Amino acid sequence: MNIAWVLSDSAALGPEVDIDRLKQLGSFWGGWRTWRGCHTDNVICNDLDKAGELLKRNFQAGCNFYIPNANYQTLNRPTGVRLYEGAFAHEVDRRDEIVAMHLAAAANDIVLLLGFDWSEPAKNPDKLLEHRAQNYRGLVHQVMNDNNQVQWVLVDHPDPVMKSLSVLPNLSTDTLEAALSLIGD
Repeated sequence: MNIAWVLSDSAALGPEVDIDRLKQLGSFWGGWRTWRGCHTDNVICNDLDKAGELLKRNFQAGCNFYIPNANYQTLNRPTGVRLYEGAFAHEVDRRDEIVAMHLAAAANDIVLLLGFDWSEPAKNPDKLLEHRAQNYRGLVHQVMNDNNQVQWVLVDHPDPVMKSLSVLPNLSTDTLEAALSLIGD
């Protein structure tokens, strides 16, 4: 059984959390914003400018660094990076999270989701921001639905999960303590 973690862009692990112990359970997948605080193993950067900035600092030497194939040529075909296909047709925030979910699902039976808040959202009065949020929620639903053989587990989720996701039979919630019990001592 293969297990991986996907970290939200806002995932914050407290000093009491032993990252090495979490990684005994599975590798970390997340956007570039997660690397500093969580030492993410598999880092996604969908943004062309940010990827270029990170490559100038040889970021790919410290992790498995994933960029879109469409950006590969523009960035002068950098060595040591990994590529993924696909592009976002809709305006959406937190693209790196969506890509991390897809990539982690491709090689794992269980994906533990840490730092996400998928509670029922209040409607945003700003129509553009609400549109982007709806696109994000739709893409999260789609990746879980399309990868229905994967068990998705929201770890330490604060509230009940939004209705659109709670109906998915392959999504559950659990505590960090229970997830770590899979390792044993």
